[in-house]
Amino acid sequence: MKKNVRYSLSLKLYLLIILLTFSSAALSILAGYREHVRSTDRFYEDLAQNVAETVSNSLNGTRVGFLLEAARSEEYQKILAKARKDGDDMPIRNYLMQNDLLLTFDNMTEILVQYTRYMDVEYIYLESIGDGDFCRLIDPEDGYFSFGYIDKLEEPYLQYSGRNVSVPATVSATEFGVLCTCLEPVLDSEGRAIAVVGVDVSMDRLRREHKRFAIASLINALILAALAASLGMFFMRRSVTKPLERLSEHTRMFTDKKGRYTKKDIIQVDVHSGDEIEVLYKETQDMEKKIVEYLDHLIKVTGEKERVRTELGIAASIQRDLLPQTFPAFPDRKEFDIYASMDPAKEVGGDFYDFFMVDDNHLALVIADVSGKGIPAAMFMAITKSLLKTSVLAGGSSPSEIFTRLNNQICKGNRTGMFVSVWLGILEISTGILTASNAGHEYPVLSRDGQPFELFKDKHGLVLAAMEEIPYTEYQVQLSPGDRLFVYTDGVPEANDPDAQFFGTDRMLDALNRAPGFSPSELIRNVNSALSDFTRHAAQFDDITMLALTYLSNKPE
Repeated sequence: MKKNVRYSLSLKLYLLIILLTFSSAALSILAGYREHVRSTDRFYEDLAQNVAETVSNSLNGTRVGFLLEAARSEEYQKILAKARKDGDDMPIRNYLMQNDLLLTFDNMTEILVQYTRYMDVEYIYLESIGDGDFCRLIDPEDGYFSFGYIDKLEEPYLQYSGRNVSVPATVSATEFGVLCTCLEPVLDSEGRAIAVVGVDVSMDRLRREHKRFAIASLINALILAALAASLGMFFMRRSVTKPLERLSEHTRMFTDKKGRYTKKDIIQVDVHSGDEIEVLYKETQDMEKKIVEYLDHLIKVTGEKERVRTELGIAASIQRDLLPQTFPAFPDRKEFDIYASMDPAKEVGGDFYDFFMVDDNHLALVIADVSGKGIPAAMFMAITKSLLKTSVLAGGSSPSEIFTRLNNQICKGNRTGMFVSVWLGILEISTGILTASNAGHEYPVLSRDGQPFELFKDKHGLVLAAMEEIPYTEYQVQLSPGDRLFVYTDGVPEANDPDAQFFGTDRMLDALNRAPGFSPSELIRNVNSALSDFTRHAAQFDDITMLALTYLSNKPE
């Protein structure tokens, strides 16, 4: 009888241990799973929010406003309807080009494509929410066909009808899967929200990870429960329960840190049982050591990457500010029109252009290409540009004399062996005489009064910073009203298509001669358009810089 009672009690204790163990395991799994889901969802919500804000800040609100105005026009809606019906986007592109919006559309599309690719998001688009409808402006997947597509608003976005406002990141199931969606407004120059950037982050892979996490946690808990339940009360209390309690407590304390771990947080308890508990303790200790080491390394690497990215962004901003960016550059001068652009191959580049009034009757024109790319080239570019402008503004020197003096200056201390090709021209506005010197740069291009552009094969000197005490020559060109000048860096003729073929000067001249009577800005846009069609988005290996001038009159109005 006692034997039966004893076994009955053991069975009850065994069943009780199983019940308690499984109950504890279930609660632990549920809490861990919920925390895992919350933390990962929060991470992707933050990712969507940050990407939306970054893309929104990257877009020019004023240009977005121009796109919106064009997209909602009756004229364009007719063009769009026919284009979508015919499956031909050329009318859309022509309309954008006629309204000076093609480059804006392409640049903004490229921004969305790059952020989609590198930020690991599913989808980024630009649209404007109207009264009961939305107007899609840019959808990289639909290309030009997306521009101006209008459709009715549906739930849950009807509440935002007529308002381009920030919509916090939310996770929802859609016909495209589980998505984390966020909207962020784009502001124009007056601070008005005229459109929104939408970001979708796919959560399907994350949901599968949640499921695997739950299954793995459940399996581990079942194994631990079965082991604990199979031991006796005394052994359980002395050799299992107590050590496990200590391990569990420290593990909980460790996980409560939520990533803020240090070496002093690594488990240190008195476990010398010589069995799986001690092995578990040592493996947990090793795991925590690896986690601490990994997180320390991750923090350092992430911080370094962020620092480099920030510094590159600042350097790019500084470099842009060094170049004239406001056009028309001289609105009060009617004797000439000028335009220039620079597209670096990296965040910062070594090309530069400059133009400035030496005095009331002389205009200086500069275009240059520093050897190399990136930060070193940008620093060398800034030094050269500053010294060159100072030399020109000092007055009393011709371009060849300026080059001779400047070459000697930058040769001193040039331990890196960098050099720079430069073309410098000084236009006497009252006579149209252009005095120029070429230090190893590309040939300039001239068009006489609307005639086709041709290479002007001037005499080249040695590049600057190659060797001291080098003499330079100069020449003069008589410009007449209507004549046009185009100078550029080697990034234009040496641009590659996907088959590694060069763009070349012949294609450049063809692009210029599509409309030789165009304004300087239109000439540069024509060349950029031809480059884009030729390269077909192939990687850019060199900076692309251009400057165009139209000589209109030798008499001020």
